[in-house]
Amino acid sequence: MIGHRKWFSNLNPVSTKEYITFGDNGQGKVLGVGSVFRVDLTSISGSARCLVASPSTDIWKWHRRLGHLSFDLLVSLSSMGLIRGLPKLRAEKDLVCHPYRHGKMLAASHIPVSQVLTSYPGELLHMDTVGPARVASVSGKWYVLVIVDDFSRFSWVFFMESKDEAFGFVRDLVQRLRNENHKAMRAIRSDNGGEFRNSRFENFCRDLGLEHQFSSPYTPPQNGVVERKNRTLVEMARTMLDEHRTPRRFWAKEVNTACYIANRIFLQAFLGKTSYELRFGRQPIVKHFRAFGCRCFVLKKAGHLDKFESRYLDGIFLGYVSSSRAFRVWILEAKQVVETCEVSFDETMPCTTPAFELSGDDEEGTPIFEDEEGAVDVGDAGATAPAVAPAPSATSSNDEGGPLPTASSSLP
Repeated sequence: MIGHRKWFSNLNPVSTKEYITFGDNGQGKVLGVGSVFRVDLTSISGSARCLVASPSTDIWKWHRRLGHLSFDLLVSLSSMGLIRGLPKLRAEKDLVCHPYRHGKMLAASHIPVSQVLTSYPGELLHMDTVGPARVASVSGKWYVLVIVDDFSRFSWVFFMESKDEAFGFVRDLVQRLRNENHKAMRAIRSDNGGEFRNSRFENFCRDLGLEHQFSSPYTPPQNGVVERKNRTLVEMARTMLDEHRTPRRFWAKEVNTACYIANRIFLQAFLGKTSYELRFGRQPIVKHFRAFGCRCFVLKKAGHLDKFESRYLDGIFLGYVSSSRAFRVWILEAKQVVETCEVSFDETMPCTTPAFELSGDDEEGTPIFEDEEGAVDVGDAGATAPAVAPAPSATSSNDEGGPLPTASSSLP
């Protein structure tokens, strides 16, 4: 008696209603009568061991013997016959070794993005903070807020005395971009730092209908757009600092200059245009660029100059002003930074005479930020800078980088 039709070599249906009674007094209707297939069991070994062995038993044994080698590699080695004494092994599906997972687990690889995920500038902003710096900048700043537009990869840098100022800069930039583009901003993306994950950002995003996307804890690749920009800017700044042995307190000037240059020379990989062109709709102009750290001469404009008095001041070029055509120059005599367009440059060779008084923190190759070891410190939310004067309101102008650039700015 059997209930599988396929097991019968022939099956004849019965016309009468016959029933079979089972041991529990249950009954079953007889549907047909026939013969089942015959199996020749004479070739099967009489050893009971062959009847109960499992193919997965050996692979588990050798998996443990070989230091919890992965099952795929273990099967591959056994099939190649390169190791004497290793039998042929076959792995069943869904084999999971928990000690292997616990002892050898690695971070999963992140699939690289192969296309632009946004449609216009300002749709999605990536942001992150870098710092604290080893020394305060000339204006007493310790941190850098870096913001990158997802579509164009155009970047902004803002310098802060404390991370609490980040909200003010983000708020002002979002409002400016909304007015400038006349298109809806969809989202902002950041890590879980306390400067971003707070009630001020939550209320701000809710009021504007923005989605605030957070990367997973300790997973920088999920915020990789701005993380890579951080590294690019800091490496450019460090190179400029080291070339002229500029004091580390000028790090903010170099980072700002690096950002200004990067926006005009780096291409958006998927669109084949510079970040500047994608944002403003016109190609950038670089004819006003000068070599950072070169000697320059600033025209004196003070009144009552003697007829035979020198008409210029010696200076060192420190970068550009993003809101005008002016240049930033360190005046050697006055030991201060000025912004002026009345300046001429000598780029024939770098400054070879010591232009600054250097300290121990100004040695060549000294990292700019506390945790920098060939890479950028992504900014620990709990990190604190040395005690400084009370920070000004975050809505004040950023005196390291100047006011936010506008679309109508005359400076390319």
